[in-house]
Parts: sequence; structure tokens; C-alpha cells
Amino acid sequence: MTYLGGVGALALAAAALTAGLVACGSGSGSDSTTVTVQGDVAVAYVMRSSSVMMNPTNGAPSAAGGDLFIREKSSPSAPEHNITAQFTQGQGDASDPEVSYDGKKIIFSMKCPASNTSTIDGAAACTGRWNIWEYDMTTGGITGGTFRRLTNSANDDDVDPAYLPAGRGFVFTSNRQTKSHINQALGHDYYALDEYERERVFNLHTMDSEGKSITQISFNQSHDRNPVVRPNGDIMFSRWDHVGGRNHFKVFRSKPDGTDMFVLYGAHSEGNSFLHPRDMDPSGPYKGYLASDLMPLSRTHEGGALVFIDAANYSEQNTPANPSVAKTGGQTQGTSKALSIGRDLSPYGRITTPYPLWDGTNRVLLAYKPCEVIKDKVVVSCATLTSAELARLSDENRTEAEVAADNITDNVPPAYAIYMFDPAQQAWLVVAAPPPGFSYTDPIPLQARAEPSATDPTNVDATLAAQNLGLLEVRSVYDTDELGRMGDAVITAADLPAGCTTAIAKTTPTDPNDTRAQVADLKRMKDPADPAYGCAPARFIRAVRAVAPPQSSMGLRSAIGETEFEMQQILGYAPIEPDGSFKLAVPADTPIALAVIDAKGRAFQTHTNWIQVRPGERRTCDGCHSPRRGGALNSGAIVNSMPAALTASLANAHQSGETMAGTRTRLNATLMNLMADMVYDDVWADTTQTGVTARQSISIKYTGNANPLDNLGTAIPSNGIINYPEHIAPLWSRDRGANTCTTCHSDPARLDLSATMAGTGRFASYERLMIGDPVIDEDTGLPVTRLDEGVPIIVRQPALVDTMASEGDALGLSRKSRLVEILWGDTLMAGEDARTSHPTPPGTAPNHATMLNAAEKRLVAEWIDTGGKYYNDPFNGSSGVRQIATLNQANFEAKVYPIIKANCAASCHQAVGSTATPAGTKFNRNRFVLTGDPEGDFGVTLTMISNTCAPASNFLLSKPSTVPHPAGMLTQTQTILPVGSANYNAIAAWIASGC
Repeated sequence: MTYLGGVGALALAAAALTAGLVACGSGSGSDSTTVTVQGDVAVAYVMRSSSVMMNPTNGAPSAAGGDLFIREKSSPSAPEHNITAQFTQGQGDASDPEVSYDGKKIIFSMKCPASNTSTIDGAAACTGRWNIWEYDMTTGGITGGTFRRLTNSANDDDVDPAYLPAGRGFVFTSNRQTKSHINQALGHDYYALDEYERERVFNLHTMDSEGKSITQISFNQSHDRNPVVRPNGDIMFSRWDHVGGRNHFKVFRSKPDGTDMFVLYGAHSEGNSFLHPRDMDPSGPYKGYLASDLMPLSRTHEGGALVFIDAANYSEQNTPANPSVAKTGGQTQGTSKALSIGRDLSPYGRITTPYPLWDGTNRVLLAYKPCEVIKDKVVVSCATLTSAELARLSDENRTEAEVAADNITDNVPPAYAIYMFDPAQQAWLVVAAPPPGFSYTDPIPLQARAEPSATDPTNVDATLAAQNLGLLEVRSVYDTDELGRMGDAVITAADLPAGCTTAIAKTTPTDPNDTRAQVADLKRMKDPADPAYGCAPARFIRAVRAVAPPQSSMGLRSAIGETEFEMQQILGYAPIEPDGSFKLAVPADTPIALAVIDAKGRAFQTHTNWIQVRPGERRTCDGCHSPRRGGALNSGAIVNSMPAALTASLANAHQSGETMAGTRTRLNATLMNLMADMVYDDVWADTTQTGVTARQSISIKYTGNANPLDNLGTAIPSNGIINYPEHIAPLWSRDRGANTCTTCHSDPARLDLSATMAGTGRFASYERLMIGDPVIDEDTGLPVTRLDEGVPIIVRQPALVDTMASEGDALGLSRKSRLVEILWGDTLMAGEDARTSHPTPPGTAPNHATMLNAAEKRLVAEWIDTGGKYYNDPFNGSSGVRQIATLNQANFEAKVYPIIKANCAASCHQAVGSTATPAGTKFNRNRFVLTGDPEGDFGVTLTMISNTCAPASNFLLSKPSTVPHPAGMLTQTQTILPVGSANYNAIAAWIASGC
């Protein structure tokens, strides 16, 4: 490969971008006599090998050759110093520098081999893992500072450190999982993999100023990255939200002790991954703004667009905080020429790791790489390409064959350089350009800045803390946003009790800052004398916790099944009071999801992000998906309204500001405990008064019902775990006489609910319920296909069970599944295409709505609402999941990884994120995601292996050695991995080595 580099490349890039970006891109050449830089500040940054596979999904990738550098001034002519070479010795890596508030210290992450000879305080300096170090320039200056190693782990990785104010220590992210790895679901102790089942999850931790008292403060199921401290003392960070189809990084915040954790921005805004968020100068005109780099989930080496976010006035893009704010806004690109936020070609380059200066200039230090491609084996600037070539490279739906045949490829290794960017002048001034084969990233100015407020720990309930519990209170589930995600948008006519014309009474908001046209009329809804009282649809809240994928597990993907969700455990239920409030105790430091349940046990919506409470924390939310600004709907005169039709004892016990749930649980604290069953009797309505009618009583239990025929006649789930083979499949064969399900549904060509096994090793009935039939072309008789990012995908009819949920489509899974509509006899939220593919059984067939009893229907709804997994317990002896230590990562990297990278990672098996525009993109390739990080790719490869003693039976070999693969490649005649080929035999031998 030839590089058209040095000054020539810079000139071409500059010529292409003079209309907006004055880009002095990659290469080591620079004529300092023609570049004017405000060289008024020393700058630190890291040099990293261009071979490092940086993606948002990679928690701590590394490659030899990285170091921490300091440049004495922000000028290309200023002296540059390698600060860490004595430790890395050319074999280590460095990342994530952050400067102290007085500008005299740098905290950073460094990884170097344990075989290095370097020492610190008389001990070996390197452990082979990422550890946190500090460089103190207080007395020795830039080149004469002193080092101290704050963490010293040989088993874990600590990265992304930042200073806490008032000398209270540091916040960082780590895969230590200090508490969660000993507090996993079902009483197990293990390290959790992310929701791609790839690498150990990185969560936020804190430690004191001496590197002691390491405490885990976040408990997400995928990575939490890039923590910094906001001016108000909050921790701000990027969170990988990956529940079901939701798959993106958004900006979150919490207190330094991990309490009050919530999304700050981006959950429903344009773009996939907001990384490296930082506050703009809090004393300048952009107070309240954030700077972030917005990018796709993979393929761009963490490069994207520079985005300025008005977090003070918008909770989401085009979601103003109050009516005085413009309806459109929230985020804007900082460059006059838009940079790509997707995976397509970005003609004007990409930026990463922006750092706004707090010195009154409103400048931003950042790393930038120009757009370069390989054309006829020569690296050239995108400015030299024709419009047709640019359009071709930006087409994300080209086939793999078309991409392979193209003489131009967009795969130039990154060569980020450090720039000082002035948004007002749109001036890009180079500070430091890397040598060939390397990038400069993570620039920080070595200057003092205002120290944030020191936030004291949240006062917690000591009694709850001692039980490792916290409280969750929602003031009203009907306090929902303008999308109506707990409003009319999720309700159908089937939800209306007799005599009701609307489920949720409406009124005009009284809060002048409320941006909604109408809100729930809670005064009417909690008045037993008002017809609205009996119409309210939300009856219970269901709490579930994540069952994290265990590290070093094989067979995991097969056990999870045909769903976008990971395993889950149902913790229990709590009633929702007439005003929409609930209050419950949940396990602390645990990833929790909540779902509002209807009167028949089905979820109205799917919670597609994990929430947490710290031990003893009492956490209150205004509502479900409520606006994140302004006051609660259930407050003031509304919450204090006590209608005359209420039971006098409860009405008199009410205290000012207290919700109905608050009153009940104060009077009887046991009501905060989660219930195993959905049981509710109205205690609020004073039925002795004329015209007052109680809400419908509900009792949906597995067993113990007054009528034994209402009990579950098959295996009862224990500990909140539902497994399809043990709990759902037996429903189809349960003896119901002539109405036994399998009497009619045992035809393999149609709906087969029998206990026959499919080629996947799972029940054929599971496959039939979860996977729709192919759409057949009437002319060819072949399945219809479409291109999805260049990969042929078979177009399928809707399945009977719908487990798609994302930020743009978070309806309850059971209520949108056609199977539930048929079994309940209700028209709910399934699409018309699903009703066409699976019509209501004819009148000559048995009434399917009466075939299952209430306990059985509850079980089906719970199974679907939690994602329709085959197994929800990776430690179940029948699941096929095994912990394996016999397959060696070193051998994998040497013998198997090159094959997988060449044949799999370069195309189909890439991380693909979700986005809110268009709403709810289906993510259908999370079965085997490769991102270029060896440790993570080894982890996900294990999930594709189920039997080391029969290599050919494993997905890792069986899928690519059959035709077609992928399934939509209908014209394929040659397998990707032919049986008996050298590559096939190499993978088979590696698998067999674990037998």
C-alpha cells in the first residue's frame, strides 16, 4: 500500500475543505511558519497504534506502541515529550488522560506487559492489564514530574479516570464489577459479559485519593464509559443502552455515589452513539451546553461529528424544557460542513474526543482525521474522488461482491491529529500530527479550571440499606410524555371496561411550563364517584432483573433463542393505585426494568433500559416516560385532592404531598414488598355511598385459586424464571380433550406445536412461534430477499410472537403479539400484516380464547413480555450452557481469529446500532458480533460453541459450511467455509482441543 502522505496529503485535504473545514490532516509534516495557533496552553494527549480497533462497544481495546505525550504549547513547533516510555518500553498502551482542576496533575490509564522490566516504588510497574496512573507536575514541571500507580490489578481493566472535586478521589470505569460479580441473579457469582455476550462489562467505580475504597456505583448490563464531573458535581457519562432492539450510547448522569442515575440527553434524538460528553465553559455564553462526538456503533474508529447539545433547555432533540424554548433544537453540529454520524463515507473527515476549553475562548481541542480512501492500492484524499465515486462509497446497501470488486475502499487505518478548533471562526489549527502508523487522540489542556461543586452523598434509609434494598416510587404512571407511551398510544378498545368510552380522562395542564396539550385528569381518575375511576387501565407494575451472560460460556446463544433480549428474572408485582402511583422495594445495585400491566396480566410497554437504586436510596420519578423537566403532574392541588367518595380512614390518613401509594405504604410498610401474584382489591372506594362503585378486583395466580381448574396444570416457574421447554411447551400438549393444542397443531408444514426437535436443537414449536414464514415470490417460487447493509436478508411474514422493542417502538411484547390476540380473543396492538398472516381461527374451530385458563395465559404473557427466550437461566442443566476453561484464547488468536476476521468480521457480523430516526430499527445480527477486539471476539465466539467433542455440530462451523449462508444468499453455490478446507479444519481442531 502506498501513502500519498506528508505535506501533499495536507494540501489536498485543505483544498477540499476550505469552504468549511480548514483541514491540515494526517502526516508528520507541518510548516509552522504558515500556521498561526494561539499557543497559549500546554497540551497532553495519547499516541496509539492505528491498529487499535476503537469502537464504542469496545471497553478497553489496546495495541502495542501507545504512550502519553505532553506538548509544551498548543503549537506544532512546540517541544513534545513522551512521558510514559520508561514504563511501556514500546510494548504498552495509554489512554484517557484527564487534568486536575489546578492543571498540575494528569490521571490516565496505562497498560503494559508484565514482562516489562520497568518498576514503580521498587515493584514491577506492569501487570498486563489496564491500570490507573497519575503524573504530578507540581514540583518537577512537564518533564520532571513524578508518577504513582493508583490501581494495580493483574485481572481487571481500569480506564477513563477523572478527578472528583474537593480531593474526594476519582471516578473511573472498570470491568472489576466489584459488587455485581458477587451479586448476580439466582445467587450466582460470576463476571458478566455485555449484551453482545462479548466482553466483561465496564461499570462506573469510584476510589479515594489513594486508590483505596474502590466502590462500584453503576450496574448497567453493557458498558458505561467516559465519566466526567459536571460543574454541579454530577457525574456525566456515556451509557450503552442495549435492551432488546435498543442499541446505542446516550448521555447519562448521577450523583458521585451512584444515586439519582438518569438519562440526561439523547435517548430519542438523532444519531446512535454520543461519546466523550463534556460541559462547555460554565462561565461563558454556552453555559449548559455539552460537546460530544456523535458516531455509529462501529466501523469508524470512534470517529463522528462534533455536536453541541443544549442540555439546559432540551431533554431530547426537539423536546424543549418549557414553552418559552423553541420547539426545534437541542443539538447541532459544530462544523460548517456536516460530518457523517453514520457508517457511510464522511467526505469532510471525522472527529473524536473533543475537549472544550474553559478559558473564555470557547475553543475545542479535538482529534481529527481527514477523509482518505484506498484507490488502486494507493491512499488518496477523498477530495480527489468524483461525485459518482463518493456516492458509490456512501451506499451502505452495496452487496459484498460489489464492495470486493471496487477499486476504492474506505478502510484506511485512522491517523487522527490534534487540532484547536474555534467554532465561531470555523478555524481548524493543527497542534500535533502523529507519525505514520499512529493516531493522536484524547487531547486535554494543561490549564486550571473552575473546580465543580463537591456533592455530598445522598441521605439513605439505613434499614433498607442493611437489607440491600432501595425504594422506587412513581407518582403517576399516567404522567407520560407527548409520545403517549403510557397513554392513548398503547390502549385499544379491548382495554375499556363496560360503560367506558375512554381509558384515561384528560384535562389541560395547569403548570405553565408544561409543553403538553393535554394530560391525565388525575382528580377525576382517583374519585370513586366519577366514571373515570373505573376506566383506568394500569393495574400492576411488574419488576424484572437482568440475568447477565456469564463469562466463558459456550452454548449461550442457542439457549437464549430467537430474540433480541438477554435472559431475565421476574422479581414480582406491585399494585398501581387509582392515581397511577406505586411504591415498591427492589434489590439495590441491581439492573431493574419495570412494566405497567393491564387487568389481564399483559404489559403495556417494554422498558428498554436498566434502572438502579443504591442501598437505602429512595428514588422518586414523576411518571413513566414523563418529561424530564418541570413539576410532577401528581403534585400540588391534584395530589392533595381527597374526593368525598374515598374511604374516610384512608382519606383522613393522607398527608400533604403524598400519593395514594405513599399513603398506603406508610400505613402498611409490607405493601412495598413485591408480590408473587397479581392480586388487587379496591380499598379506596367507599361503596356505602350512593353511586360509588369499586374498581374491579383482580386475582391472577399460578395456583391457590378458589377454583382448582384455574390453577396451572403444568410445571410452575420457580424464582421468577420461565424456560420455554419446561413451562411453555407443556401447555401445548396438556390434555384438554378434543381441544388439546397439539391435536390440531402438529403439522410441520403449518403450525407445529408438538415436542419434535428442530435442527437447532430446540423444540420446533419454539422456532415456529418465533420465526415468521418466508414471503414467497409468486413468479419464481423462491423467498423474497432484501439488502440490509449489503447482506441479503430473507423477507419474512410476521411471527406469532413479536419480540421487537426499541426506542421508537416499545409496545408491550405480549400485547403486540398475534398469538396473544388469538389466545385472549382481544384485538390489541398486533399489526394488520400479522392478522393477515395469522387470521382468527374460523367459527368451526374451537374458541381459542377459552382454551387456556387465566394462570396459563399469565404464563404465556410473562414469557413473551420478558423477551420470549428459550431459557432464562444459563445455569439450568438442560440449557446447554457450559462454563469452559479448556479453549485457550491465545490459540484462538493464533489459529482461528485470522480466519474469522477475514471471512466474518469484515462484513456481516458487525455491530449495528438502533436509532430513533427512523423509529425502531430492527437489529437482527446480534447473534455473533465481532468488533476487532480479540478478548471480546473470543468471548462471543464461545457462545457459538455447544459441544467441543463434536466440532461439526456447533454453530461456529455448521452455519458457514452450509448453503446458503447468510440465509438470504439464495444464489450462493459455494460455502464460505467448505467442509474439509484448511480453514474449516483449523477451527474444528481448535474446538476439539477443548474436548
